[in-house]
Amino acid sequence: MRKLAIYLFLLGLCGAVALSPLALAQQSTTYQQAAGQQQTTSMAQQGPPPELPTAKDLSFFLGKWDTRISSKPNELTPEGVNGKGTAEFTLFGQAIQGDLISESTRGHHETREFIVYEPGSNSYMIFTVNDRGVATQRTLSRYVDTWVVEYNGRGHDKDFTVRGRYTIVSENELHYSSEIDMEKTGYKPFIEITLTRKR
Repeated sequence: MRKLAIYLFLLGLCGAVALSPLALAQQSTTYQQAAGQQQTTSMAQQGPPPELPTAKDLSFFLGKWDTRISSKPNELTPEGVNGKGTAEFTLFGQAIQGDLISESTRGHHETREFIVYEPGSNSYMIFTVNDRGVATQRTLSRYVDTWVVEYNGRGHDKDFTVRGRYTIVSENELHYSSEIDMEKTGYKPFIEITLTRKR
């Protein structure tokens, strides 16, 4: 079925030579040219980077969605939350970028997230930051047509854990439901979101 890796490299040149400024500049240029040729040759030999699972595995998420949001009263949001918004997921190289905007009973919210594949754990990482400067890191794992996410946080001077799941309902509908555990007192219903694909 429709089924994200960060490449970092460091290239350094070391040397201490007693040369005049002009000679040093010429030597530096020679090193740069040689390094450039070596890097070009190396990249040509290696070919393009291997395709990672993210873009393929998460292709279902790509596109524009309308969202309906609801949350039952809980310790983080005692009054509950209801609202609606939009979400758009696009390719960012071999990662996926999500831009989410919502209007709810708690006001206007904007969030940006990046989903990348983590080979070491054979799972996906979601890095999220909202317009209030709050950042989270979550782990996303797949079980057939269900994606499970879990993350920890702190609110109202209490630690909490949220676990949720995205379930593919149909080609044009995705459902997210989550539970929250405050201070290890047991999981209770938290947020539910229904995403409907825009045509």
